[in-house]
Amino acid sequence: MSDPEIDAAVRDRVNGRIRAINPVTRRLVNERTAYASLLIPVTQYVTVSCIEAFLRYPDAVDVITAARTPEEIGAMARRPGCQADSVFLWGVSNFYLLGRTVMNMVDPSIDAGSAGLARTDTVLDFWARTSQAYRGGGHLHAADAGDRLEVLDDRTVEALAAGVTPVDDERRDRIRRANATIINHLFLLYFDTRVGHGDTGPYRLEDGSTMVVRDYFRLGRSDFHWSGVADAVPFSNLTAALVLDEGVDVSITDFGTTVSSPEDYLDHLVGFGLWTTDPVGPAGNRSGGLDGEPAGTLRPLSDDDLDRVAAACRAAQKQHYRDIVAMDRDQRIACGAYVYFTFLRPFAELAGVVDEIDWTCPRDTPDDLYPLVTAEGDPPERDSDADPYALYD
Repeated sequence: MSDPEIDAAVRDRVNGRIRAINPVTRRLVNERTAYASLLIPVTQYVTVSCIEAFLRYPDAVDVITAARTPEEIGAMARRPGCQADSVFLWGVSNFYLLGRTVMNMVDPSIDAGSAGLARTDTVLDFWARTSQAYRGGGHLHAADAGDRLEVLDDRTVEALAAGVTPVDDERRDRIRRANATIINHLFLLYFDTRVGHGDTGPYRLEDGSTMVVRDYFRLGRSDFHWSGVADAVPFSNLTAALVLDEGVDVSITDFGTTVSSPEDYLDHLVGFGLWTTDPVGPAGNRSGGLDGEPAGTLRPLSDDDLDRVAAACRAAQKQHYRDIVAMDRDQRIACGAYVYFTFLRPFAELAGVVDEIDWTCPRDTPDDLYPLVTAEGDPPERDSDADPYALYD
């Protein structure tokens, strides 16, 4: 039998966190450029992944927090090359809550009573505590800090700034082309999802310039079963330092997206540096790792390395497009749903329990519900002024 006073305290805590999420998510979604793919059923796979998140995240979070506290995980994520970042934190809370919204229209019993409230509390408590530790303060979102994601410590910022070299017009164009190629590759590799790269900062440097740190994640073979197409990409993770002159004003959203005035901030690029955080074993095997080498160790790369990565990404993208065309619709939905459902995976990796969780997706979506949520058609129109998620009564 539940204790009404405990239930009330949990409800207040959960509702408080939903109230914190609603305005940030409403703004981010309204600002996000709409995208419709003729190849990949994005809306359908997002819905499936969120149903899976609602049904399975509470148990997965219990496995993670049994190994490490949210505070430990958030602190560990404050380093280059770690994908347990702001947008993945956003996804952990929002995918669960979106799945809750869908399932409450179908079978509200799973969200009812103290048991349903406890499930949501498990996920949102993990999200809130990890997010605060990751951001290094009491705030839950970058939006709460003026759209700033200053998560790297001073020592790391100084090391990155020291590795930057000047940029002239020719080099700026070279960097711009490579950046666009790599981002396009990641967009398709993540099944039309813009989370394969993420920015932190802006970091103000002593000379008055601004540095944005950009991570490119899982460029080559990874847990994505289709990623063998990118075997030739020479590095899995890249970290770039983009130094901008004083003529540009920069902010970074919770989606890890740089927003600037003027809009094309690369026109103001005056310094650039590139590193990889891939572990490298004695024989050069990047999956090996050096004894005693801490995660996130930066190894400098050259502009030629950047060009090699871009060329390999370009070739991989062409083949990956052909591979997607050869898939049937349900296969494409499954791939996209896996990308979204596994937003929780980087946190499990930090906790050392990634192999203790079943990441198969879809797995638990009810058989009679799947054809309804994956049917062809446009998503229903939403009220852009309404709160995305309902509170508990």
